[in-house]
Amino acid sequence: MAIFTTNFRVKLKPYLGILYGLLASFFFSMMSVCVKLVAYDFLLVVSIRCCVQALLLQPIIIWQRKDISKGCQRPQVYFIFGRTIAGIIASCSSFYAYQNLNIGDASAIIYSSPLITGILAAALLKEKFALFNLVATIVSFAGVVLVARPPFIFGSQGNESQIHFTVAGIAFVGALSYSCVILNIRKIGNSVDRYVITYYFAIACFIIPLIIFSATAVYQLPPCNNTRWLLILIGVLGFLGQISLTKAIQLEKASLIAVVGTTDVIFGYILEVIIFRSVPTLLSIIGSILVIASSSAIGIKKWHDIKSENDLQV
Repeated sequence: MAIFTTNFRVKLKPYLGILYGLLASFFFSMMSVCVKLVAYDFLLVVSIRCCVQALLLQPIIIWQRKDISKGCQRPQVYFIFGRTIAGIIASCSSFYAYQNLNIGDASAIIYSSPLITGILAAALLKEKFALFNLVATIVSFAGVVLVARPPFIFGSQGNESQIHFTVAGIAFVGALSYSCVILNIRKIGNSVDRYVITYYFAIACFIIPLIIFSATAVYQLPPCNNTRWLLILIGVLGFLGQISLTKAIQLEKASLIAVVGTTDVIFGYILEVIIFRSVPTLLSIIGSILVIASSSAIGIKKWHDIKSENDLQV
């Protein structure tokens, strides 16, 4: 039995990174379902999620003796600030989209962010942006248009189509913000530990949405029912997803993990059908396939390029 277990672990080891990536996508998809199920304002949901995340990160930072003061040094502090603000906008936009859109549709729009990152990285960081990337970006944008279905292209079908397009636009703001998060993290590099960066974000993302909500609405405690458990579960699932994603990137190439991450869209549609009995439209399915295909093509090409460079060095 012990020999069988050892052999299984040896065979499984090369695929651990991909398995952790799939696990992260599943956790994030389940978190999206909980966000849609919870009958609570999206700003407070974001705030509570980050409060739970900060509480769960605290023991890790203490146990591993992370130096959080490095995040306050120049120039890293500017990029951490940028990552934090962009992350808050991304989280709020995404949670609002999850509550008001089909989960798969929202995920498809949000997961166009890697291609937006390529454009912004070429413009701001002077990174190479090949013709292949441009074609993939155009295909992905076409997919986003099919999912968003703007009334000025597909025609208006009453107030519902306008609301759908508006919420899809907010989801796209979330995708843009996620791209800004990635750019700021690239600028930080390895000078500040990833847990410290996430900890700063969690603290700020707990406080700022709470202040915005307090200034614009009347605060109410969540009802004494399943809502409170769902709010805690959102924080736990988000934390588990983040840890799994971090572990996946440690074990496997980030480009390949980005491809695996697109399964979040598939999980989203499956859970939407099973839990909410909501069947996506044909245009949404086609658009999602275009987004997944273009993101996957970029990730696979990057993985292949890195592999070819390593083979040449050997």
